[in-house]
Amino acid sequence: MKIFKKPCVKRAIRTFIQTAVGYVAVNIAATDLTIKSAALGLAVSAVAVGLTAVMNLKEDC
Repeated sequence: MKIFKKPCVKRAIRTFIQTAVGYVAVNIAATDLTIKSAALGLAVSAVAVGLTAVMNLKEDC
């Protein structure tokens, strides 16, 4: 797909993965990873991606 080749989309996907992995790693170390916790982690990751995308808007998107 053509949209996945845009730099802003690549940055958003990379930010999502980084945030999700960090959240899961901390959750595994601190508590038991449950379905509720995993869903919350995905929500946190999605918010981080949205904020990053808005903060880094450029003409190339």
